[in-house]
Amino acid sequence: MRRPSGVLPFFCLFLCGLSLGASNLTAQMAPAAPLGDDTGPEFFGLAGVIQPLNNLTDNTGAYGIVMPPDVMMGGEATWWASSAVGIGVMGLYSPATLEGVGGGLGRGLGTLGEMEYLAGTVNLTFRLRSPGSAGALEPYFTVGGGLRQLKFYGAEVPKLSATDPMATAAIGVRVHLMSSLWFRGELRDMASYYISAATDASKLQNDIGVTIGFGIRYR
Repeated sequence: MRRPSGVLPFFCLFLCGLSLGASNLTAQMAPAAPLGDDTGPEFFGLAGVIQPLNNLTDNTGAYGIVMPPDVMMGGEATWWASSAVGIGVMGLYSPATLEGVGGGLGRGLGTLGEMEYLAGTVNLTFRLRSPGSAGALEPYFTVGGGLRQLKFYGAEVPKLSATDPMATAAIGVRVHLMSSLWFRGELRDMASYYISAATDASKLQNDIGVTIGFGIRYR
């Protein structure tokens, strides 16, 4: 397994700082909505980084394959059925690449080609709310499932593109900024199995996504 990039710890620290700053701003600018008065639709645009924790394939006599960290973007539409529970549909995209590793003498093979990382999930989200000024700060967790598609644009020998079922779980916080405008920061794990066309072996993938975004909630 390759070592995690320094991008993810840096982005996590940035996210924590931004969330604290947004919560302080909230205490000055945004009155809390009464509990039970915020059902209805919500729409968020998201951007961040994706950090795969595992190789797609390990060295099987030739070379292994990894997806390096890259930018990620997407959006989610959520319908809040109550003050505590919502159901959402999320789409994520990353213009990623694939690299070969273990190509002899301990050196990698470099970039194999460009790839699109696409994920679509249906999520059940639970939020924690409190009265007073803290009501504008909404910690939440979410679980869901869907599909992950890897679409490779290089020479596929063997075939590298794949579409696989995916499970996902996340923790995050929503911060009420003003009127219907909200800020959101999130840490998400996206788990799936990648089946190698060369060996028919399956390998668990854990792709960590760290995103921030802004959205609108109607009530």
